[in-house]
Amino acid sequence: MEPWEGLDINDSDLNAFLHKCNSSATLIPGPAGNVQAAMLNRDSDEPKSTQEFVNEIAMATFVRDFKSNPWIWAEKFIKHHGLVEDGNMNNVTQLERVKSMHVLPFVACIVKECKPNGLGDMKIAVKDPSTTLYASVHKKVLLHPEFAQDIGVGVVLLLQNVAVFSPNRRTHYLNITVWNVVKVFQANIGPPTDELLNASSRPDIRPHPCGKEPNNNTDVGPSDKACTSASNNASTTPMEDE
Repeated sequence: MEPWEGLDINDSDLNAFLHKCNSSATLIPGPAGNVQAAMLNRDSDEPKSTQEFVNEIAMATFVRDFKSNPWIWAEKFIKHHGLVEDGNMNNVTQLERVKSMHVLPFVACIVKECKPNGLGDMKIAVKDPSTTLYASVHKKVLLHPEFAQDIGVGVVLLLQNVAVFSPNRRTHYLNITVWNVVKVFQANIGPPTDELLNASSRPDIRPHPCGKEPNNNTDVGPSDKACTSASNNASTTPMEDE
């Protein structure tokens, strides 16, 4: 497989890049568009190397996701309210920690994909600078009066104490319930200002439920059960590590 075939990109990124190669080009939707983009790049008057192409698309993707208003809002909101140590985004739990943790204490992620599962719940793909994962969103989240209407592609979620379901060592995904949702930043939100931040309320951040691994031979309460990844029954297709 060519390096550019597995990129996390969408049509708008490639179209922006292709505009410099061929302003009349129309991109084929889906993975075939990756191949088409590379072919058009090679046929352009000033073709780029495959690595240069990959780097340019990767940069466009990063800017789209992590320089967007929702993500900037999340960064400033976390700092303003001190939701993690020192209000530093580096102290937010990265999604790649699912490989070693059963519960992620505090997560900031952008929604990349949404698919109802036919049972009232929803399967979504979430992304942070470390990786992309699938997650199951409970139907009560989708019915919540405060943020249900905002859940969709491009929103940024702040989540706490999110249970990880890991059916095997290579496969992990998240189970998101109402109790996990701290804040939702709409995809079309405007840029944050000091006035808006000062007017915002600090959300309730609950302590991490897992001080230590639970003893499977004793009865445990709901919070402790969330620490054991196998106890979560989320109806979604898991994502495997590369």
